[in-house]
This record gives sequence, C-alpha cells and structure tokens, in this order.
Amino acid sequence: MAEDRKSEILKEFDPLNQFVSSENDDTVEDVMSKKDDANTQTVEETNMNISAQDMGDEEPFYDFQLFIKQLQTPEASPLVKYTKSFLRNFLAQRLLWTVTEEIKLINDFKMFIYDKFALYEPFKSLDSSKIRNAREGIEKLIMGKLYFRCFSPSLYDTLQKPLDDQHMRDLNDDNTLQEKIEHYRFISPVMLDIPDTMPTAKLNRFVHLASTELGKINRFKSPRDKMVCVLNASKVIFGLLKHTKLEQNGADSFIPVLIYCILKGQIQYLISNVNYIERFRSTEFLRGEEEYYLSSLQAAVNFIMNLSESSLTIENHKGFEEEYQENLKQVAKEKDEHHKQRKLDVPNELQSNGTLLKPLDEVTNIVISKFTELFSPVEEPTQEETLNSERSSKEEDVSLLIKKIEENERKETLKTLQNMFPDMEPSLIEDVCFAKKSRIGPCVDALLSLSE
Repeated sequence: MAEDRKSEILKEFDPLNQFVSSENDDTVEDVMSKKDDANTQTVEETNMNISAQDMGDEEPFYDFQLFIKQLQTPEASPLVKYTKSFLRNFLAQRLLWTVTEEIKLINDFKMFIYDKFALYEPFKSLDSSKIRNAREGIEKLIMGKLYFRCFSPSLYDTLQKPLDDQHMRDLNDDNTLQEKIEHYRFISPVMLDIPDTMPTAKLNRFVHLASTELGKINRFKSPRDKMVCVLNASKVIFGLLKHTKLEQNGADSFIPVLIYCILKGQIQYLISNVNYIERFRSTEFLRGEEEYYLSSLQAAVNFIMNLSESSLTIENHKGFEEEYQENLKQVAKEKDEHHKQRKLDVPNELQSNGTLLKPLDEVTNIVISKFTELFSPVEEPTQEETLNSERSSKEEDVSLLIKKIEENERKETLKTLQNMFPDMEPSLIEDVCFAKKSRIGPCVDALLSLSE
C-alpha cells in the first residue's frame, strides 16, 4: 500500500475523529443510567438497552458452513469442478510461485468464480448479503487450501529452500521486527508520548487484551479471520481511548498505544501476516474500517522497524541506556534457555509453520474436509438411506464441534472481561457478552460505558 494512500486513509477514515451524534450520546446515557438499577432489571431489558447502544454495529452476514452446504448441492457441481481444477493446477504446476504471480492467479480465479455464481443455483437466487457471504466463503476456502504455499513462513518451512525476493523480504522483515521488539520491549508508555493521565493499571489490562487478540492472528489461515484479529485488537484500543477522553487526538493517540501493544505482545510473523492480508483479502472487503485499521497497523510496524533511542521521548538518557543494556542481557539469557529447552522437548504434533493447531483452525479444517470429499470419487452406495445417514451424521458431528468451540470461546471471552472489570457484577458482564455476541470490541466499549 503506497505511503500517500495510507496517509489518505488515516485522515479520511479515522473513527477517533468521527462526529458522535446526539442520538448515540443519548443511547450511551440510557445504558449508563441502568447501572444503578442493574440488579432489578431482567436479562431481556438489559440486553435490549445494550443492543440499542449498538446501533450501526451489526457485522455483515457471514456463515462459512452455510456456504459449504450450498456448494455441496448438485446444482453447484460445476463450481466445485472449477475450484478443484484451479487448486490442483496451482499446487501441481509449480512448487514456488512469486508473490506477484500468486496475487494475479488467485484474484483472477476469484473474479472468474464470482461471475459463475450468477449462473448456477443456489447462488444465482441469493440476495446480496448471501452472495457476499459466498464470496467470503470462496476466499476462505481457497486460501485455506493454499495457505502453506502463500504465507511466507509456512512456505519456507514447507520447501526448506530460498524463496523469491518478496517472500524472502517478508521473512527478513519478520526477523528484523522481532529483534526490534526484543530490544525495546522494556520502554514505558510515556516514551511513546502516551499521556500519563491514563491509569497505569487500566492501560496494562487493555494492552494485554489487545495484544492477546492481535496474537491470535497466527491461529488462522484465511485473510478475513486474520483481519478480524486486527479489528478486535484495534477496537479494544479505540474503546480505551474513547473512554479516557483521548479520542480527540485521532491517530496521534491510537497508533502510539498500538505500538506499545505490539512491543508488549511480541507477536511472531506480524509483517508476513499483514502482507498476507493485503495481498489476498479481496479489495471489495478491505475498505473503510478494515482498511483504516490495517493501515494503522502498518504505520505502527514501520515505526518499530525504524525504532531507535532518538525516536522516543526520553528524559534520562543515561538511565535509558542502562535499562537497554540490561534488557539485552535478559534477551540473550532467554534465548539460551529456550535453545536448551528445545533440545529436551519431545516433538509435538505441529503444523508445518511450527505452531500448534488451534481449535478454531481445527473447525475450519473439518468443515473444509467436507468440501474436499467433493473432490474425491465416491463409490456408488448400495443403499441410498445409508449414504444419507452417514452424511447427516458427519454434518451433526461438525455442527456439534463448532458449537462446542464457540461455547469455549464465549467462556474465555467472559473470563477475560471479568478479569478486566473486577468491580463489575459478573451477571451484568455476562448479559453484555450475550447481547454483543461475545465480540470483544463491542463488549469492551459497552462495559466501559457502564463502568463510568
């Protein structure tokens, strides 16, 4: 993304500078006024008021499992054949495509298959929101299959040989960023011009949550899912700034806190992830809010890549140098201990990029595996009832697993929010979590309003 384009986006779509209507202000006050009477309200009333606060916060319809079911219908079989042919050719014709070639091949196929949606049922009869879901679905599907050939760290682990210039640049930049993070992880908020009026305990809690959300980016394979991690982290920061009265400074407040989160989070492969999103997220989806927050993340990463003592606001340079040298010693010690531990560890079942298979990725793999079955020849069943029974059983198994994972995620989100707001009634936090569908950004924003 060109620098002038980034600057334009940061100016034009800065949620911290957007006008807040009196209607929204009234809604927040309505929600806040319920705090004193929270114990006397029903769950339905609480949810209704919280939902009222969330006007305009609804996300576009998205259901990947529904898309897979639609793709499994007999009428959609030509789309399956097109997709099968594309994936087979991409994987078989070459072991290594350049980044430029990958982008062109994948974008051309997406445009091709988008046009085909208009020709085949059930897609040609869908409304605009379901068509959008289908476009999201095909992107997630093909990138799930091509992830280890397009995501630079995984590609290198797979081939174990030098890659093209752009992929190698991703890896080198990842290493440079990681080194910078290790060297400057000790800095304090004031060195980044984060106002010291912000309560330290609250800042640390929110930084930890935002860093955790951003760190989830390595759990996922699709550009959309990775982008959701960026959005969640950004919305946590945005909520903190809005409720500490720093939103009037716009990106001047947002980006320093984001930089601080990255330094404290020490997230692996961050540049490769950002580049992967920018390369393979369809431009029709990478707009507005997504584009703003991705540009902000790129700006924060670029700052850290060029970080030096002169980049910071430092009053005591001698004290800073002592802390810097002490931190370098600690980093060296940790690396030495990590190296020794790796020799002792028994190898686990790892993904090819060296990270443990995470639960949500497991769900995606299982759902995609159902689609993979469409690619394989299936023997004619002796009894149609048996085939239908087996298919139904598989669908039920996947649905149950997804529900189980979603419930675990909901419990994890609820526990995180309760730790962040220890003085708030657990039942009220649970009501907010339910009303906001466990979306971390809106949950934090609502709870901050209620806690004031």
